[in-house]
Amino acid sequence: MWLARATVGCFLLLVAGHGAPAGARPSDAQARVEEFEVAGIPVLLRRIEANEVIAVKLFIRGGTANLTPRTAGIERFLFAASERGTEKYAKDLWYARLASTGTRVAGAAGYDFSTFSMETVLGSWDEAWDLYTQALLRPTLPPSEVELVRGQILNSVRQRRDDPDAYMRDLADSLFYQGHPYALNPEGTEAAIADISVDDLRAWHDRRLTKDNLLLVVVGNVGRGDLESRVEAALGDLPETGDAGRPVNRAPARSAAVAVVERRLPTNYVRGLFPAPSLGDEEDYAALTAAMEVLSNRLFEEVRTKRNLTYAVFSGLSARLSNYGLLYVTAVQPDSALSVMLAEVRKLRDEPLSEDVLAAAVSVFVTEYYQGLESNEAQASLLGRFELLGGSWKEAEDFV
Repeated sequence: MWLARATVGCFLLLVAGHGAPAGARPSDAQARVEEFEVAGIPVLLRRIEANEVIAVKLFIRGGTANLTPRTAGIERFLFAASERGTEKYAKDLWYARLASTGTRVAGAAGYDFSTFSMETVLGSWDEAWDLYTQALLRPTLPPSEVELVRGQILNSVRQRRDDPDAYMRDLADSLFYQGHPYALNPEGTEAAIADISVDDLRAWHDRRLTKDNLLLVVVGNVGRGDLESRVEAALGDLPETGDAGRPVNRAPARSAAVAVVERRLPTNYVRGLFPAPSLGDEEDYAALTAAMEVLSNRLFEEVRTKRNLTYAVFSGLSARLSNYGLLYVTAVQPDSALSVMLAEVRKLRDEPLSEDVLAAAVSVFVTEYYQGLESNEAQASLLGRFELLGGSWKEAEDFV
């Protein structure tokens, strides 16, 4: 019988930070971001004329800090049910118009914020904005459709138990963030999803969709005047305040803990978490990002390539307000794999990195960073994340 392990510990990594090269100039992209308010709602607009795609992402502050065990998953539930009919469009018509205009609308619930997003093309901008704002502001939440959505979410929640990686993520979070808002999963639990009513969804919509909770980010070939008029008309009458997003403190320090779950699986899954700086801790976060890039490369070389102990091993860094770094491996012989991994962690802690090794790691990271920003939607996500978690959207440009 193999074991699925979730390990929560603390690792000390001492990494020298490196500043920007001498003579580095600010990115031209930063100058193209306009920051303004419309009817009390903060807006970021990056105008891109090189393609026809328009990405709209509305950030709703709060995340799990606004949840209780009874409401875990409610924003995910609300977003999904909002697509099942609006005051203007019946469900089938709404989906048909999405398809005919090449528009995608999606909601996502997260630990620090939730998002309600749209991607469309310039030629469909007028109709797509109407479809998007109808689902956002005027969902009818038909009880029969709500029940269908409930069943789909419940199935998804149950499947997390059957997926070793998903189950281990949940278990590790519950240990690492015990007593912290992040211990609640924004995707929901069976008990909470089963108990949330249509009235709960409507009340949540009214309390959370208020101007003080919102940040709108748009990336695409849209003029400021056009966007201002649309936002004013659609969102200008929203309440000024409501159930405001609550502040999130760092997770309390705790002793290392280990949870072992026995399952009949062909391999073992191990996930270790440790406290880490957040996006707002700019220099430390950048240094640890480079360290995790170096460590991940070394783990792959030593654990997989040289010893063939695994098909998946890596280190990484999350991007939450109360943040963590992680080590991960899946292995038939976990003790052997973990022994090699620990040796590499100690090596990174104790031995200074050469300039060549660090430069190579930074180069790979920067390349992947910009590759990940090729879509307008990805750029909107990055701007919003840094604005809410990193102090300012400007830090997204300075980070690399």
